[in-house]
Amino acid sequence: MTGIVIVVHAPLGNAMRESVRHVLGDTTDELAVHDILTQDMPDDLVPQVLQDIAHEDRGQGVLVLTDLIGATPANIAKRAVAEAQAQGIQCCVLAGLNTPMLLRALTYRNLTLAETREKALAGGVQGCLRVD
Repeated sequence: MTGIVIVVHAPLGNAMRESVRHVLGDTTDELAVHDILTQDMPDDLVPQVLQDIAHEDRGQGVLVLTDLIGATPANIAKRAVAEAQAQGIQCCVLAGLNTPMLLRALTYRNLTLAETREKALAGGVQGCLRVD
């Protein structure tokens, strides 16, 4: 099973977890969430995210989801993933987190990391549509 770690601007992470619980029920127990506050220091948080990546790794890798590419949470996620990869943990980062992306990641987490990543990315992109 692919592990999932969320690293986003607060309070988006916990809000996403609650949103997914509303849709899927209690399937988010094995989901690590890091809501990054404006006063948080990235150097202090990278080891915490790295620890959660290692904890969520069950042999099939870890998908790290972040909201805004280039922002502090994404930079923390990228640094933690680079350190995890250096330790031999298979993991990657997807930016642009939205509800469809997270739902897909959780729904398809029984696949390989690469397959879960692609399903999540497709869900995120396909979930953005003009409705009128």
